[in-house]
Amino acid sequence: MTRIANERVVVQLGLLIVALALYASTFAQSFSSSDLAQSPMFFPRIILALWIGLAVISLVQSARADDQAQPIASWLRIGVVLVATLVYVNLIGSEGFFLPSVVFALICLSAFGIRHPLFVPVFAIAVPGTLVLLFNHALGMPLPTSRFTYLF
Repeated sequence: MTRIANERVVVQLGLLIVALALYASTFAQSFSSSDLAQSPMFFPRIILALWIGLAVISLVQSARADDQAQPIASWLRIGVVLVATLVYVNLIGSEGFFLPSVVFALICLSAFGIRHPLFVPVFAIAVPGTLVLLFNHALGMPLPTSRFTYLF
């Protein structure tokens, strides 16, 4: 039972479920173009199909491994990250990408025991900030913005 009920398998199963849900959600959207290659969901579906394939391979490989995997260290930690993820996904649309991402990074880093006083705030601000700069300003593919400012 410890071969299947360990943290690695639980995380990989979660990644597979997320990928399947995202892939299924791409079919619920309708676009004016009848050509599949012109649809804005064409490339995300390819990426999600690859994600699903890799998640299945990884899940099967972990379940078949003979080595003794570590048992789940903390169900509380998994629960905190799961609840934070649900709140984060729901806040992105109304509060923009940057501010919820910073709070989400702070919660996840502390939930996983990373509490270095310099690393945590730098990481929590630098990664979402870099993504905002990359998508909004370099690629011209705007992320959701905050109601407080259009910059992020």
